[in-house]
Amino acid sequence: MKRNNPFCTLNLSEPGHAEVPSCPSRERLALSFARLQMIQDMREQRQDPRFGRSVEDKLVWRELLDLELQDADEQIERIAEASASGEL
Repeated sequence: MKRNNPFCTLNLSEPGHAEVPSCPSRERLALSFARLQMIQDMREQRQDPRFGRSVEDKLVWRELLDLELQDADEQIERIAEASASGEL
């Protein structure tokens, strides 16, 4: 998985572009991306398309679940703010 891969949605900045301020979730995503890249490189080196699939699946699903939870938290915050301001 390369950073310029059209399926890569991690939105990590490319060299030469302005850096976004660091935050824990961005650092976690960068670390996960690096692990996935390492697995892909080893898979290519070994010429084994199944190498590391279970680890890769765990990394991807963990991040997807965390993003879903983050989205739910943000929706709850918006509802609470709307309720407090009397918009509901």
